[in-house]
Amino acid sequence: MATIHLDTEIQYLKGIGTKRSQAFLKLGIKTVGDILTFFPINYQDRTKIISLRDIYKYERGCLFVKIGNSYERSLSKGLSIIDVEIFDDSSMSYARFFRKQNPYSFADVFAPIKKAFTPAAYAYIYGEVNLERGGKFISVIDYERVEDKSAKPVLFNKIVPIYAATEKLNQKFIREIVKSVLGTFGSLYPDISELIHTFGSIPNMKSADAVQKIHYPSTLEEAEQARRAFALQEFFVLESALSVSRNGFKKNYKKQKYDIRKTFLLAFKNKLNFEFTKEQKKAINDIFADMQSLYPMNRMLMGDVCAGKTVVALSAILLAVENNYQTMIVAPTEILAEQHYLTISNMLSGLDIKIVLATSSTLKKKKERDKILSSLEKGEVKIVIGTHSLMEERIKFKNLSLIVVDEQHRFGVLQKFAVLGKAETPDILMMTATPIPRTLAMTLYGEMDMTTITALPPGRIPVKTYLSREISAYENAIKELKNGNQVYIVYPLVNESDKLTLKSAVQEAEKLQKTWFKDFKIGLLHGKMRDCDKNDVMRKFKNKEFDILISTTVIEVGIDVPEATVMIIHHAERFGLSDLHQLRGRIGRSSKQSYAHLIGSSNNDNASKRLSIMTSTNNGFEIAEEDLKMRGPGELMGTIQHGFPAFKAGDLIKDADIIEFTKAHAAKIIEDDPILAKESNAVLKTLISKYFSNKIKLITVG
Repeated sequence: MATIHLDTEIQYLKGIGTKRSQAFLKLGIKTVGDILTFFPINYQDRTKIISLRDIYKYERGCLFVKIGNSYERSLSKGLSIIDVEIFDDSSMSYARFFRKQNPYSFADVFAPIKKAFTPAAYAYIYGEVNLERGGKFISVIDYERVEDKSAKPVLFNKIVPIYAATEKLNQKFIREIVKSVLGTFGSLYPDISELIHTFGSIPNMKSADAVQKIHYPSTLEEAEQARRAFALQEFFVLESALSVSRNGFKKNYKKQKYDIRKTFLLAFKNKLNFEFTKEQKKAINDIFADMQSLYPMNRMLMGDVCAGKTVVALSAILLAVENNYQTMIVAPTEILAEQHYLTISNMLSGLDIKIVLATSSTLKKKKERDKILSSLEKGEVKIVIGTHSLMEERIKFKNLSLIVVDEQHRFGVLQKFAVLGKAETPDILMMTATPIPRTLAMTLYGEMDMTTITALPPGRIPVKTYLSREISAYENAIKELKNGNQVYIVYPLVNESDKLTLKSAVQEAEKLQKTWFKDFKIGLLHGKMRDCDKNDVMRKFKNKEFDILISTTVIEVGIDVPEATVMIIHHAERFGLSDLHQLRGRIGRSSKQSYAHLIGSSNNDNASKRLSIMTSTNNGFEIAEEDLKMRGPGELMGTIQHGFPAFKAGDLIKDADIIEFTKAHAAKIIEDDPILAKESNAVLKTLISKYFSNKIKLITVG
């Protein structure tokens, strides 16, 4: 057989084979290298041996005992226990083992225990302390027999790793495989520690040493130090890849040039009935500086709900238009594209700027489609607003210079890359109303310049949020409806479920129309409807043909109804904080006071804490930080479109300082060696190629 290396599949390792390799695959382990970085999810501190007299002061702990007699009995038809007498110099007790017994088998399920726990032998035991009416006993989690008091144990008097396991892979087997692979291949793990400056209290540790100490630390403190040292290298590779991408995006001079003429910009500003906020002014200045630079803009505009991103993006669009270039706005849904079209057309009314809407609906009829396509290709249309339809090959431009992608996280990377193909060196402005914690943003969009808007524009009143009962929420809704306002009611399910006792949109819409809201018109919206039907319902709600919209989270993004002043969310504990914030963002879109009612149905402390956060702040970035802390990065990272490899040791919450440090340090390395041609950067280049070879050009587009 060929030489085994880090990328060799584990089925070729001794003791694993095809069947066990399938079990390992469920844990995300495919190669030898994966085993090396299959780090413990926890540790058991078995360095301290506790006496039997004192063990009952603890919930669990380690003992060193002499073995006495065993007493076996059956608890039920399928469950038996064996109690083993254990002694030390201070006291005596019982070690208890539970085993399932097959009633049709004569095999002794306690045979291995009886063989290990023979009278007068010695054993180390790790277990939980239990008290019952008949006395005290230790429920054994792990044990190791030794022949005498002087024998050195393998799994005691040390920190023991605990791994994620499956039904077919227990801790004992996983530890054996990890230890074997670590001893044979651990030294082969690629190392870039020499490229990274010492940072804080993190030891400058080679990757092989860090891997070894993460699996087998001498102390819990050493385990954390090794984890941080490995995370330093992980994040450095990532940030270097992002820096390469960023550098590659900007290495070509762009062809378009902009002069600030203020022909349209001044007229637009004068038409507005409000002043830009300080954050909006800064965002516009940042974007204008990017557009006037020699290199293409690659900026993310992150604004909280209702923070006024549209007027900022429109300022950039007008700078391009008054320099005789074309611009494109891409939205994820037809209704949002139409909304942008109506808003922008209204804001620019009276200005000599041709705007068109290009969606599957407007491009359906040949006569209208030919007219739109021709005017785009001739350069007559200066602003085109549409959906993924704009990515089709038949859409061609004369001189497209600026692309704005709204709610960019709703698009796949390949879709966004297709948009970039519409121009040679386009300026890119991505927008999102989904606040992202700073550490997560640095990871997701590390290759992009970022601008954040948090303050509400003048005239907007923060939404009042309550933890409410259904009755009080409905009473408030009726009061608002009688004042001519509109209401959203959101449910987590489309239809009733046999497995979940939750209210659903379809069934509740029917009930509420006959009871609480019999005097009002109700519309129903959910994800199982056809797109054309969804759009029709949202249009009718926006036009006040419905007073109430009962929906699932399909309304989270993409509908702007200023007259909607009430948001009622049932089973609110089922939603993430960011989801709740996005739903709440559907109201409070005028100068009227709006109200969000969160109706919970759980006594879970964690759920109650999450909902109370929603009542204490309207700041989406604060909510996102709390969401990250409570849910962890894994779930929130699930929507990453870059296809980044999962972090083996890095933690987006604990390692924010590392991310910031490695981003700055990587930028210096890439600035000095843009294509990593130097011999000293060879390993780094190999790692970037391994993890990002198919993604480098896509990273740039968010």
